[in-house]
Amino acid sequence: MPTTGLRQEFELNTRNDYTKVTAEVGLKVDGRELPSMEVLGSALEEAIELIKLRVKESYKVPPRVATPIAEPYAAKEPTTP
Repeated sequence: MPTTGLRQEFELNTRNDYTKVTAEVGLKVDGRELPSMEVLGSALEEAIELIKLRVKESYKVPPRVATPIAEPYAAKEPTTP
């Protein structure tokens, strides 16, 4: 059976300009009637954009919230009899 495929390697920033990852995405199609390279190329580009988006989202950290600091040894108010 005929086979066709595409493969693309790319880098993307995760947190800032200093942290990068390298990814490789491949697409392989086997069959009697193969789609055109234009169809496969656009599908691969869409897949790459989705992967980039998911990777960037996975590195996002929620914003810090100001929380009061607990004082475990705070002086207790005296009790009156």
